[in-house]
Amino acid sequence: MPEGPEIHRAADRIRNALEGKPLLDVNFEFQPIVGMEHHFEQGIIEKVEARGKALLIHGAHRVLYAHNQLYGRWMVNKKGRKLPGSRRSLRLTLESDSHVVRLFSATDVCLLEHHEVDQHPYIAKLGPDVVLKSTTAKDIHHHIVQKKYQRRQLGGLLLDQGFLSGVGNYLRSEILFRSGLRPKRTISSLTKEELKLFCNATIEIVQRAFEQKGITVSKQRYESLRAEGHRHGASRHYVFTRSGLPCYDCNDTILRETVASRRLDLCPSCQK
Repeated sequence: MPEGPEIHRAADRIRNALEGKPLLDVNFEFQPIVGMEHHFEQGIIEKVEARGKALLIHGAHRVLYAHNQLYGRWMVNKKGRKLPGSRRSLRLTLESDSHVVRLFSATDVCLLEHHEVDQHPYIAKLGPDVVLKSTTAKDIHHHIVQKKYQRRQLGGLLLDQGFLSGVGNYLRSEILFRSGLRPKRTISSLTKEELKLFCNATIEIVQRAFEQKGITVSKQRYESLRAEGHRHGASRHYVFTRSGLPCYDCNDTILRETVASRRLDLCPSCQK
């Protein structure tokens, strides 16, 4: 599933292709919005934004809401480019004078009136969006010390979009590793120093993943690993998808667990 950094990068590409421009062609093929193209045809796209894992395209009359879920994918191409074959199901097409934006395979797509956006069930519950540069470690700390989070385990809590929006499975493993915390720890069990480490690690990992296109290790470490002959997939994360391999920091073997029905990878030595 695309996580916050991936959706924010998609929003940046779509913004560059559509924002401030009239749509010359609109085609909706996802059943809930079929026949509603008139709300966008010949209209100016006023704003494109990401909120957590959702993407919003604001037209003059309606807002297009899309959550990619597991298999959705946004594709932005210059006009005239021939697309490779794909088994993905086309959901919608938006065309400006220079680009064509397509959404494939998403299962949560709808049109909203502008005043309905903040009340949408997904958007209304979102916690701080940790991809945004404006979100600070202090913002995260202020939010997560609320009473309702204190007894919940971090492994499950990090997948709760009301806790921190935009965090998903690969970011969860990486944040816990950089925090030195196990997934069964609760917020109430953390010392002041551990809380500070957790908040700082969250900002570091998520914003790095946005800037480095999914890579969560530092640029220097990634380049060093690649120079040593490691594949891209084996070089981009500290622990995620690296179970059975040595930890880059301590050389202990990375373990794989199932937490909240999802894969979670950790280092038993670095995360005591």
